[in-house]
Amino acid sequence: MAEESRKFNVMLRYLLLISLLCLTACTSDKDDINALLDQRDNSISHKDISAYASLLSNNYLQEHGQLAVQSMQQIFSRFDQVEMHSRDRRVQINDENHAICEQTYVLKVLADGEWRNIVQREQLNFHRENDVWKINGGL
Repeated sequence: MAEESRKFNVMLRYLLLISLLCLTACTSDKDDINALLDQRDNSISHKDISAYASLLSNNYLQEHGQLAVQSMQQIFSRFDQVEMHSRDRRVQINDENHAICEQTYVLKVLADGEWRNIVQREQLNFHRENDVWKINGGL
């Protein structure tokens, strides 16, 4: 009986350690994705198309990203000022290389001396590329 109890305790410690490691990895990935989304807000607010494009995965850029980049460039040239803030994020890590995030963003644009707000809910897809999370869809 003592041997079974010892084995159970060892197994329980092992499972707790594995759970803690998984939780730490997921938290780190979520932090990385949140940082990426903050960089996106910042690149849009500063009208920095190069910084914006650098957040997109190579695969997405080849398939659809040029349209997303061109669309954002049109927004930059059309409005005097642009500000973007996102909130209410829910990041879900699907596996070691794929994640999604639902969030609300507020895009404020200044045109003709007047601020206009666009509020949208969006779902973005992410792919880990060379150990770095990149936006892979949803724009």
